[in-house]
Amino acid sequence: MSIRMSASLVVVLLALLTITEGMSLRGMGADLRCRCIETESRRIGKLIKKVEMFPPSSHCRDTEIIATLSKSGQEICLDVSAPWVKKVIEKILANNK
Repeated sequence: MSIRMSASLVVVLLALLTITEGMSLRGMGADLRCRCIETESRRIGKLIKKVEMFPPSSHCRDTEIIATLSKSGQEICLDVSAPWVKKVIEKILANNK
C-alpha cells in the first residue's frame, strides 16, 4: 500500500468516526442545537398520535413541541404561540402533576 493510499484511508476512517460520534451523542439525548427549524400553527389535533414537549435547555432556548402524526409517523414541530397548541401544553402539564 502506498503512503498516499494509507493517508487517504486514515482520513476516511477519521471522518467516519466523527460522523458516528455525532450520531451517538444525539441518540443519548445530548442535542447540540434546537430540534425545530420550522413550526406548524394550523390546527392538526385529530391527526396527532403522540406529543412530546422539550423545555428550554443550554442547547436551545425555546420550548419545543413535537407531534408525531398517526398515519405517516412524521414528526412535526408545533408553534407554541398558537392557541390550540397552548391548550395541548396545558393538558400535558396537567397530566404530569
